[in-house]
Parts: sequence; structure tokens; C-alpha cells
Amino acid sequence: MSKEKKTVTTKKKTVVSKGTTAKKKTYPVSKVTKVDVVCEDVVSVPTEAVGTHYVGVDYPQEGEIVTSDSYVFRVSTSATDRVQISLDGKEWKPCRESVGFWWYDWSGYGSGAHTLLARIAVGKRLMKSRPRSFTVLI
Repeated sequence: MSKEKKTVTTKKKTVVSKGTTAKKKTYPVSKVTKVDVVCEDVVSVPTEAVGTHYVGVDYPQEGEIVTSDSYVFRVSTSATDRVQISLDGKEWKPCRESVGFWWYDWSGYGSGAHTLLARIAVGKRLMKSRPRSFTVLI
């Protein structure tokens, strides 16, 4: 499970004085103080992770029903310079990188069940994602 940080602001600072009995005092702060809050379950870590290398299909989600005439697959990976996808066991096609993810623009398809795989090169071997099954209804 990965974690995402959110910034929360506060205009007061609580200070606990030293001594045998703790006394709380709240003082106004002249500038805004930033506090990091950790939110869990925002994005799941791919289960395909092996050591520090991983590859996983984010979208479509397992069992998703696609109802449009075009779709963009999203793949998460460890640092790599190339990602490819294969749809229904056919040829491997290159993805494009943008904003920390890898993407493949898909169009020109009909209705039916599909299975998607992604892969990356790790040294001299290829690491594949778990198969992702989804259905198109258009």
C-alpha cells in the first residue's frame, strides 16, 4: 500500500512545558505552520513487485467494463526506460511516459472480453505484470 501526503495548515502551536507535571499552553503563530498527514489506501502498490523492481496495470481495473470507443491504459513501474503492453496475447506495443506513469492510447476496438499484460526490462530479463481482465461493451 503506498501512502500520499496531504498538507494541513494550522494557525496555533501547542507547547508542553517541561517539569514534573505537563502543562499545555497554546500560542498564536504568526505564520502558517504546515503539518504532513499520511493517508493510506490512496493507490495500491503493485503485487507484481520483486525486490525494488515492479510493474502493474493500474487501469483498466480488474473486471472493469469499458463503454467508450477509446481508452487509455495506465501502467505503474519502478524506474525504467521502456514499458510495453500486450492485449490478448498479441504483439507487444510501446507505451509513452508522462507524469510518473506509462500510458497506452487504445482505440478502434469492438465489444468483448480482453486481457492486458505489461512488461519492463530488468537487466537481461523481462518482468511481466499479472494479467488484467476487463470487458468492452460498446
